[in-house]
Amino acid sequence: MADDSTADDLGSPDPAPGGPASGDWGEFALIARIIARLGDAAATDILVPPGDDAAIWLADSRGVVATIDALTEGTHWRADTMDLADVGWRAVTANVSDLAAMGAEPGYLLVATCLGPSITSAGLDAFVDGLAASSRTHGVRVAGGDIVRGEATMFTIAAYGSAPFEGDEPRTLRRNAALVGDVIAVSGHPGASAAGLALIERGQANSGDAAALVEAHRRPLARTEIGRQAIALGIRCAIDVSDGLLQDLDHIAEQSGVGIEIDCAAIPVHPAAVELLGSGAALDLALGGGEDFELALVGEASQLAALGDQVTTIGRVVEEHSGETIALDADGAPYRPARRGWDQLANSRGGGQS
Repeated sequence: MADDSTADDLGSPDPAPGGPASGDWGEFALIARIIARLGDAAATDILVPPGDDAAIWLADSRGVVATIDALTEGTHWRADTMDLADVGWRAVTANVSDLAAMGAEPGYLLVATCLGPSITSAGLDAFVDGLAASSRTHGVRVAGGDIVRGEATMFTIAAYGSAPFEGDEPRTLRRNAALVGDVIAVSGHPGASAAGLALIERGQANSGDAAALVEAHRRPLARTEIGRQAIALGIRCAIDVSDGLLQDLDHIAEQSGVGIEIDCAAIPVHPAAVELLGSGAALDLALGGGEDFELALVGEASQLAALGDQVTTIGRVVEEHSGETIALDADGAPYRPARRGWDQLANSRGGGQS
């Protein structure tokens, strides 16, 4: 459970919950308050823990796997679609999902926080609580960070993991390792997160079986264990579904120099999305919605079969249309959804984080 220490405990006054998050104390007192609130989600037992100019931990002669994501209010989330506890949760998931897509073992986080004029003490506490809860769930800890003020609230998280070596190379999942004849499988229910956002924006978050979809949007889980299992099975290719299934598979097709074909009928669309949004809309969200943080895995059929019901086979790797992913309908004709995915620089979603 998070520590309930306030700035009073740290020698600075604690502002009212509705007041500015940093107005009544200095930077270092606020950092200390956050570390205390993180509780056991803070990496206080590493060689140099949070509070110094930099954190230091042992790498154990393994390959270091690192990733970083930024979340900006209004672009990656809105106050009317999720609260700051959800933002904290999803910020961790998004980063750990990138580690999972490499088959890496998650380790530590560095968190940079830019406090906009609208954020309150209670809001910052909620973010830290969500950050801590997701960190515990995903097996990572916060090793340090930074806090500044700005025109908009923004959180940037860098995640660090590790991978064992196999000869001179770390054993990881790569986007450039797909081979003709491989099959494609995906975990979970692609499109569930986007369906949850659609229901929230329609004011239908409490309708029927919407709860599972809303949860998929606000509190998604990174598939770290599946990534590790894939490595153990000899699978060498994967990507996490953050920007849309077709668009993310395009990255594999391009970097591997192959074509990919997906059978629309095989995609495990969430039943609640079909019920509440209709089969056509639910399929389009599964193909292009993104933000699911599921894993798309590419390998031999026998390797993927060993993952059991954790994944569903949805397609194949082919020689034709190199560098492109094509979705096929029941008649084998190309199916074009409303969109293939999300572009961080070309789009402005405002509902969540990719």
